[in-house]
Amino acid sequence: MSARRTAPSKVEVTREHPGTPAIRWSRKNYMTFPTELRNAIPDLPTYVGRTLELTSMRGDASNTPLFGARVHLGLGVQEAGKLKGRYTVRIDLQVEAARGLAAHLAALADRADKLRESAVSPVKVVRRKR
Repeated sequence: MSARRTAPSKVEVTREHPGTPAIRWSRKNYMTFPTELRNAIPDLPTYVGRTLELTSMRGDASNTPLFGARVHLGLGVQEAGKLKGRYTVRIDLQVEAARGLAAHLAALADRADKLRESAVSPVKVVRRKR
């Protein structure tokens, strides 16, 4: 009795509904900060954070079966003052959230244009219970 070798057969894999992805990852909106930026903020009780200067913006769009339609922004920021660190803060948004953010920013810019100039910018005071 001899065994006869044959080439492996090809198997075609298909889904029941080929138009929809088998799995789609979460469609939440995200902001991603680099780990180097975390190390740039001192851990002192009186320190509220680090001020960064916005130096550039870039964007892109994608539409994939796994994630769907997304808008991607990269905000280039650098430390102000004596420190020289440069970082990219990434923003990944749903299409609806990107449109909402754009409309909100445009409305705020229009509002700022219409305001009278004041000596001091308005500050919201929030009182904390002790």
